[in-house]
Amino acid sequence: MREGQTFGITIEREIVDDVVVLHLSGQVREMGADALREELDQVLEKGYFKLIFDLGDVSFISSTGLGQMMRVFRAAKGNDGYVRVVNPQPLVEEVFRFTKLHTLIGIYPNLEEALQAE
Repeated sequence: MREGQTFGITIEREIVDDVVVLHLSGQVREMGADALREELDQVLEKGYFKLIFDLGDVSFISSTGLGQMMRVFRAAKGNDGYVRVVNPQPLVEEVFRFTKLHTLIGIYPNLEEALQAE
């Protein structure tokens, strides 16, 4: 597991088989989104295109953070992968539903269900 904290966001990377699980905590604002972008670039460069974001400890996500998730979603989809979200806080889940991103990025109550989803 890799862990790092930058600009109010903590990112822990866990690999489960061929899936990268990113456990995020804090607030994903503009500066934190830059740290997320760097982490995602490393993940994609290593050839991982199945990603799960654990947002259980994220209290806020900005449009820049959502943009990073959409960027990796496009890369994943183009490589037979996926992007999923687990355990979002109610306000964060509301952002996904308001922007209709939940129609592209599946939202699951826990990691086990996200890993088992088709």
